[in-house]
Amino acid sequence: MRLLLSCLFACTLLTLQAQSVPKIIDGTQNGPLLEELNGIYKSSLFSASEADFAQTVHNWRLFLLSMEAYAASINFDLKGVKVWLKVYWAKDGSIDHMAYILSDRSININPQDWEAFLRSFMRNNKIALPHKQRFAYENPVAFPLPYRRQE
Repeated sequence: MRLLLSCLFACTLLTLQAQSVPKIIDGTQNGPLLEELNGIYKSSLFSASEADFAQTVHNWRLFLLSMEAYAASINFDLKGVKVWLKVYWAKDGSIDHMAYILSDRSININPQDWEAFLRSFMRNNKIALPHKQRFAYENPVAFPLPYRRQE
């Protein structure tokens, strides 16, 4: 009984912690929040991709392509944006949180506009990759995407 109560308390605490964390996190100003999320989202996109590196790269690429397509659909210009991006997904593949650090070489972006874009994208995007636990992935990104650049 004591173990059950401890587990319920821990699950409730983790849920409350995740809910108190903002959806969009500027990594330059919120290191402790990122550490908190990293403790909650212990699984990775690699695990959700059945520990297959090629599938992980493919899933990340599809995610970024959907981000780029969404930006085009709402006339949001991503050209010149260079960013470190970390995405925290729920078990069902919906996005719980996104953390970012804009590069000082990033052009054509206002941080407030970037955050508004990410919030809108989160509401309208879900990765088709359910997993048994929450998962995350991080990588530097430069837009336009290399495999989508037009000469």
